[in-house]
Amino acid sequence: MVKQVIKIVMLSVILLSCLFIISCDNTSGPRFKGEVFTVAGVLMADKPISLSYPIYITRSSSIEEFDPLELFVWDAEVLIKDLDTGETFSLTPSLHEFKIKYIDMAEHIIQPEHHYRLEVQIPGMDSLIWAETTVPQRVELKPDPYGINPPGTGYSFDPETTNIIPFNQIDTNYPLVVSTGNTLGIFNLWIETYCMEEFSTNLEYTNQLLQEMHPSANIEELYNQGSLGIRRLELANRFQSAPLEGLPGYYVVLKNYSTAFIFYGKYRVRVWVIDDNYYRFHYMVDGYLHGGVHNALGYFGSASGGELYARIIKSN
Repeated sequence: MVKQVIKIVMLSVILLSCLFIISCDNTSGPRFKGEVFTVAGVLMADKPISLSYPIYITRSSSIEEFDPLELFVWDAEVLIKDLDTGETFSLTPSLHEFKIKYIDMAEHIIQPEHHYRLEVQIPGMDSLIWAETTVPQRVELKPDPYGINPPGTGYSFDPETTNIIPFNQIDTNYPLVVSTGNTLGIFNLWIETYCMEEFSTNLEYTNQLLQEMHPSANIEELYNQGSLGIRRLELANRFQSAPLEGLPGYYVVLKNYSTAFIFYGKYRVRVWVIDDNYYRFHYMVDGYLHGGVHNALGYFGSASGGELYARIIKSN
């Protein structure tokens, strides 16, 4: 089931990426006549709104008139309000990686289980763009909950780790485990696998693709852009937390996900519990209409979780 969901999500997000690039007149019908704006951002629990977790604001463009310099909105007034404390702070546009990212220069820490409101006022636009999200509870990744991984194997929190995982042991010996503390319930889970290797035609597919073992040079640009289905894969689904024998609290455990690794090599694996806005954006048809944003397209969500690292190697 998990493998099939990965394939479905991969296709859906590829199509959504195309929707955000080309004119909304061509994709969304008469309800989106004229210039349309898109908001995209995820608030991370226990982290500030930074270059790693920014807010993006973009405008629509037709294929004929597409200009990457005009895609990003740089002069919006962007506010974040913590509706639990009443605190309000503004975001500042910053040029990074050829993108305009709105970030919090004061580095306010996003609090788990707080309710936040985003307000965006774009010059010349009458309607206020707004969205609200409730940040998920704090969760904790457990790369080796029983402490049984052989030395040098399994996931690590260290980006520089040399730990390895044999490909044929991913599903059986190295599940993704998320501690939900004392909370028993259903959680929206989002996972992203991202190959950290530099592009090379010597990279090797974990599964033979169209009878080829190595990528061709013509996908290099897409790979370097981090394209979905080329360098990374995503999975979004709901999972029930449950006890793990001999351990306190409750856990979400994901097995049978090895198809999310496209190549052998070093990987970053993001594992997040996400709010309903970001979850609906991923799983619903025309998800950019259901991401919680009013008077614009896109999503404004929140998440709690972290990142794991390991090198996927050929099976012994």
